[in-house]
Amino acid sequence: MAVIAFAGASGGPGVTATALAALLTWPLADGRRAVLAECDPDGGSIAAGYLESRVLGDYGLHNLEVAHRRHQLDQDFWYQLIDLSEQNTQDRLLLPGLSNPVQAAGLAQVWHRLGLLFEQAQTKDNGYDFLVDLGRSGATGSAGALARSADIVAVVVRRTLRAASAAKPRVEALRAALEDRGRDSSRLGLIVIDEGDFRARDIAEQLQLPIFATLPHDPRAAQVLTHGGDGGRYFGRSALLREARAMSEQLRALAVQEQQRLLAPALRSQTVLDRMKGAVNAAR
Repeated sequence: MAVIAFAGASGGPGVTATALAALLTWPLADGRRAVLAECDPDGGSIAAGYLESRVLGDYGLHNLEVAHRRHQLDQDFWYQLIDLSEQNTQDRLLLPGLSNPVQAAGLAQVWHRLGLLFEQAQTKDNGYDFLVDLGRSGATGSAGALARSADIVAVVVRRTLRAASAAKPRVEALRAALEDRGRDSSRLGLIVIDEGDFRARDIAEQLQLPIFATLPHDPRAAQVLTHGGDGGRYFGRSALLREARAMSEQLRALAVQEQQRLLAPALRSQTVLDRMKGAVNAAR
């Protein structure tokens, strides 16, 4: 299972569009499923944008406040998801975000519980990968618990001075939060949108972060992700979707590497312990 958090800052590109592109291109080998959770405290936009308000019924993050108070969040979460798969295969799912930012005030205790749910969901069926859209402000404040518990945190930024300057304090806060929890800040990296006057490596140097992936500036395809509409054959073959597939593969591989890194000390200790037990048993 992988948990990837997407975050941004003011002056940046659409974090939600990047996360949605990841969901639509996420590798689903071995019968796995992917869930995009819109956890931006400033409100979600996919239902009104990409889905053009075609969703019938009351689904979404706002329902989880009541579910949490009733100690039913782990069960009710799955009933709040919308199927975005092409063939109704239930393997690309969306948790719609808040329709009103005011609703975020009641979710202070929900963010942490959601992070735990994402971690535990690997035992459900064949397992899930979770993509968490934190928007421009969700990586700070109480919603930051989702960033701190993720395997990988990807900060989306353009190649502009304004975007880099806005991202710098967010990156420093994220790095400090990870280190406070004893987590390696190498889990933090950039997704660079190829628009602006700066070179990608200059942005990386300024923010002191590795580049996880680069996405092209493709306004036509991005328009479909943000506002909906029929992109036709162009959308599926667009430069944005092609590079998003490569980004998704890379992010999942990095998440798996991070999980293996975290497990390595425990596995080594277990191996040593097993050897000690074997030596004791042999001496009897």
